[in-house]
Parts: sequence; C-alpha cells; structure tokens
Amino acid sequence: MLVRRGSATAGQVLIKLNTLLPRGEAGCIVYVQSYDWDGNRAWRAGTGSTLVLEEDADQYIQRTVKFDPDVWVLEIEDRDGRHFLEPVIKEDS
Repeated sequence: MLVRRGSATAGQVLIKLNTLLPRGEAGCIVYVQSYDWDGNRAWRAGTGSTLVLEEDADQYIQRTVKFDPDVWVLEIEDRDGRHFLEPVIKEDS
C-alpha cells in the first residue's frame, strides 16, 4: 500500500516489509532503493539485515523523511516475509 506520496519527479523510495507480528516483536525491515556496483537499481536493507520492531522501522522512515521530504514510502504486509524485490544487496556485499 502507498503510505506516503513523494515528489512526482524526485525522491527516494522506501519499502517497509511488515510480517504482521504482534506489537513488541521484531517483524519489519525497511528497504531502500539503491544501486549495485555496476550502477543497476537494487534494494538494500536500511534498517539492517534482521527484522526490527515496527516502531524502529517507523522511526527510520521518519528520519529519512526529515532528510528527504520528497521520499515515497510503500508498505508490504506479508506474514511469510516475502518482499518481491530484486535484487537485494546483502549487508556483506
């Protein structure tokens, strides 16, 4: 779902993956649109490679919006943690 509409001509894209775990359990990751070493579009886990609390994911998004008010935010809700994003840059890459 579209959580925040950014600029029509600019702005970073964030995707919040929410596994819908009960409040207080780590079940979210925020992916940031990025580029790989070859200049191809890719995704990286902005909040780290492990699931975080939803509050932490939301705080990450809020900090990004303060830095870039043109940012777009989408949320994927999937209990199995599927994000359908390709490719994802691993933290150790």
